[in-house]
Amino acid sequence: MPFAFCTREKQWCEFAESAETGASVAFCQALACKWRMVIVCPILERDAAHNDTIWNTAVVIGHSGNIIGKHRKV
Repeated sequence: MPFAFCTREKQWCEFAESAETGASVAFCQALACKWRMVIVCPILERDAAHNDTIWNTAVVIGHSGNIIGKHRKV
């Protein structure tokens, strides 16, 4: 996926998801558990708590599938 904010192609924003409950994060959490490794999962995050703001976010998933943290790239 191209970096949506550089290309200005708004259709990429439809792929934005929650950093805690999104499909991409859940998929990476399962892989992290299966292979016992830490994964950094870059996503377009839709922040429902802040008026559906879209962020370019990196979610850090621990080896047990827990979300260690996230970094919103601005």
